[in-house]
Amino acid sequence: MGSLDFLDAHLNVHWLRPESALWDAIASSVISQFELLSPCLDLGSGNGVFSFITAGGSFSREFDWYRNVNVESFWDNADVYDVFTTSIDPTWIVQKARYQIDIAVDIKANLVRQAFGLGLYQNFVIADARLCLPFRDNSFQMVFSNILYWLPSPEASLKEVWRVLRPGGYALLCLQDHRFKEYCISYRWEELGSQALKLLNRGRRESSYWTISYPELATLVRRIGFKLISHLYYLSPLTLRVWDVGLRPLFPVLIKMVGSLDDAARRSIKSEWIGTVRPFLEELYEAERRSCDPGGYHCVYLQKA
Repeated sequence: MGSLDFLDAHLNVHWLRPESALWDAIASSVISQFELLSPCLDLGSGNGVFSFITAGGSFSREFDWYRNVNVESFWDNADVYDVFTTSIDPTWIVQKARYQIDIAVDIKANLVRQAFGLGLYQNFVIADARLCLPFRDNSFQMVFSNILYWLPSPEASLKEVWRVLRPGGYALLCLQDHRFKEYCISYRWEELGSQALKLLNRGRRESSYWTISYPELATLVRRIGFKLISHLYYLSPLTLRVWDVGLRPLFPVLIKMVGSLDDAARRSIKSEWIGTVRPFLEELYEAERRSCDPGGYHCVYLQKA
């Protein structure tokens, strides 16, 4: 996939949250530079849609994230996607993933059920990554994860990734830099004394347990026994400022509006919506590519020494 193909594919599924489509398109373009080697573990796979698109998959207009969503507890900081009402119809997949991933792991059974119809994963495991992973030592040639900062301890998380990797195996990880919470104003709601920003943040600050600078990360992975092969910053200050607000406050209302449409009207409005927002996202995407500012995220490629 080309970089703008990622933008189109993510916007198609995340059309009501275009700021999230922008984030995911940037992340896919970074992660896709690295080959996933089998046997591979997707640690914290969620519903699998992000990994599916990163692997070259795409959907028709009939599919989006919002087939499985419940916004009733949105302002109580619930995961609105942690429901299962609709399986993926095979006709919604217009391009299959270029490869398969051996095992998907996630703590939420509803998300794993959503991922089942993608054809991306060979096996699924429901497990809590805050605990020891349910795999033997030296099980995988590769581990991919973009959720480690949701786990309490960076050292414990990385040690567990190291444990399940084979000697010489690789870890491809996406981690938050300290700058992430500086770039995103909603994470500074307490410092700024803003209840509106606290509401906007929806508990993400408290759920994201740790951030790490590049020097700290380099020291930590060496101590655990990894060789740092490659490091990239991504998600520029501009991208994160847009993402931090975006259409998030309107999301529950938008979901209810879309839910009132029949399939034909939904498809028509979705196409018009995407055509309207895409030029803005494309310019932001290109600004990200040109940015020289250190991003709020690390993409690191590690080898088990």
